Amino acid sequence: MSDRVFEMSLTSLIVLVFAWIIAGIGLAVIGIRWINVDMPLLVFLTLLAGFAVLIFAGGVLLHVWGKSYMSRG
Repeated sequence: MSDRVFEMSLTSLIVLVFAWIIAGIGLAVIGIRWINVDMPLLVFLTLLAGFAVLIFAGGVLLHVWGKSYMSRG
C-alpha cells in the first residue's frame, strides 16, 4: 500500500465515521429511534460505535500500511 493510498483511505474512513455520527445524532434528535431508549443513551451508543469502528479500521489500515512500508527496504 502506497503512502498516498493510506492517506486517502484513512481520510475517507474518518469522513465516513463522522458522517455516521452526525446522522445518528441527527436522527436521535428528530425522534427516529431504532430501539426504545432515551435520546442521550442513543447518542452515546452512536458515538461509541463510530469511534470503535474508527479505532479498529484505522488500526487495520495502519497495520497493512506498516507491513508494506517495512517491506520496501
